[in-house]
Amino acid sequence: MSGKKRNYVILGLIAIIIVYTLYYMLFVYVSYFNEIPRKLRHISRLISIIIVYGIGYYAFKSYGVKWICSIWNFVYLTVVIILILIGMYDWTLGPASASIRNVAKTMHELLISPILYAGILIINRVVVRISPKS
Repeated sequence: MSGKKRNYVILGLIAIIIVYTLYYMLFVYVSYFNEIPRKLRHISRLISIIIVYGIGYYAFKSYGVKWICSIWNFVYLTVVIILILIGMYDWTLGPASASIRNVAKTMHELLISPILYAGILIINRVVVRISPKS
């Protein structure tokens, strides 16, 4: 990995860690969490997902390996569609059950945490080591 590509990857990881930390410090681990309206929590979750997606997309696009961007886009598109469906149910028909809310929170956690980003990078590193040199 060249120096410039490595910088994009590292900066992307640091930026995602910062967004993840700020989201939890400002919206989750606060004493007034239950006072935040449900719809505002949905919007803040969506904004955090969009920001992390943009960071990852830009970093992976700058990294230059096309299949990484494809995986990133596929995972985000799939999970965001599921979350939007759950959110639409929650906004129109009333609060979803606790188990559905827990699934949505877990999916949100996956999308904004640096674990997905790092996991894709680890998979790429393994693939690069295994693939024959041309």
